[in-house]
Amino acid sequence: MFAMFKKINTPTAIVIVISFFGMISCDNGFEEVNSNPNANPTADARYVLPYAEEAAVDLSVGGLDISNLYVQYYSNLLYASSGIYDYSPSSSNGHWSTFYINILENLNQIEIAAEETNNVNQEAIAVILKTWIAQNMTDLWGDIPYTEANLGNAPLEQKVINPKYDSQESIYEDLIVQLDHAINIIDESSSPFGSEDLIYNGDMTKWKKFATSLKLRVYMRLSEVKPGVAQAGIQEVYTAGGYFESNSDNALKPYLQYPNNHPDNEQYRLREDDKVSATVVDNLSALNDPRLRIYAAPTGQTSEIIGLPVGLEQGAGYTNSNVSPIGAYFVAPTTPGVIMTYSEVLFIFSEASARGWLDVPGKSAGDLYEEAITANMHMYSQEKLDAVLSSFPGDDTYNTLGLKESEFPSGITDQEIAEYLQQPGVAWNPSQWRELIGLQKWIKFYNQGVQGWHEWKRLNYPVLEPGRDALLDEVPKRWIYPLSEQSLNGDNLSQAVSNLNGADDLTTHVWWDQ
Repeated sequence: MFAMFKKINTPTAIVIVISFFGMISCDNGFEEVNSNPNANPTADARYVLPYAEEAAVDLSVGGLDISNLYVQYYSNLLYASSGIYDYSPSSSNGHWSTFYINILENLNQIEIAAEETNNVNQEAIAVILKTWIAQNMTDLWGDIPYTEANLGNAPLEQKVINPKYDSQESIYEDLIVQLDHAINIIDESSSPFGSEDLIYNGDMTKWKKFATSLKLRVYMRLSEVKPGVAQAGIQEVYTAGGYFESNSDNALKPYLQYPNNHPDNEQYRLREDDKVSATVVDNLSALNDPRLRIYAAPTGQTSEIIGLPVGLEQGAGYTNSNVSPIGAYFVAPTTPGVIMTYSEVLFIFSEASARGWLDVPGKSAGDLYEEAITANMHMYSQEKLDAVLSSFPGDDTYNTLGLKESEFPSGITDQEIAEYLQQPGVAWNPSQWRELIGLQKWIKFYNQGVQGWHEWKRLNYPVLEPGRDALLDEVPKRWIYPLSEQSLNGDNLSQAVSNLNGADDLTTHVWWDQ
């Protein structure tokens, strides 16, 4: 079965735990939040931030990995329920509460303290992280509590026990407002954090670039439902500049050896639930894509890479030893947690150019597309692989998966990249921009299942079909609201469901998925 509660690593700092009824909130979007009398009013943000960042990245790169099954990066072998879409509303209880309580409430406390002390950079970091998390949440469920959440412990006149659900459209409008606010207040000449900031070590120039790049993601997600807004927004961001300019700007969270290891390394320490899907192996094999050797490891019986078909009931004649495990790089303890990368920015500019929305001097949509693929492949250079894999042999997950150091992949070379870009099925064709960008973004987002799933829904490429034993006749499009909301906030939940045309199920499209 899908592992619902994955380990959330706790850094060696004071952990701030907020009570259950601190469901997120503010009076006007995320910015104007109220004090929580049950939280420590003098809590040092240097202690709160690493916990909130750890919880946020752990959940995004590990706890949400059911999306790796939905977008067919992985297939289930032993615990097949998630892969055949046997989904219970109780499945998202833990994710919902982790988002609201462990992450957003702690970020709220950082923001409150920062506003009181006029620490603009601490405020900006909190706002940027909350915006990133809010987009993840609304893209998973649709309408969510936003402006009236986390007021369960507020002063009496502001207290809200049952927060309303805001429309996804209104949330998306406010995401831009919040990111603009954060960008505008950042003071690049000072730093509020050092090593306590697990993502950028307090480098405010990089935080500003991340916020600006995140605006591009938000705008492009509107491409099918509000194309005029998306076009104008992307043009504005491009003209103003300040987005990611190289892989050195990537928003990543490093992991260490156990017990501060990557969530996927933790997941497979004792058992192996997931295999590389046949969808990945077939698509990448057809393109002679060198990333395949990074994404998957040889089977236990041969030196071949063999994918497991998606959507099969338990077993179905396959065993752990005759299909390929996930590649060693992605299950090592120190592989970085990916939040957003330069490659994604380039794909957004390429798509905007292909749509006729953006004119990049001296570069065509095809040039930007090739640069996007190149930037992604450069993340798997020999140097990058060695940094992660050199200390992996002997690790519990290494042993559980039966990996072999002698079969560790070699890094991708510039020659391989140049040859790959000229291949049929990869080479740029402006009349097929949607198919090409859709496929390459799907490949690029491997192991970032939640973003790969959302972008697949938006572009509809590659073509994905449910597996043989799937309980639905189409691939899921969203998550079902958690069972806890039915009992704790039923009236507001009913209104949110009515905004989904009355269907709180896996195949209902969220607002922007047109």
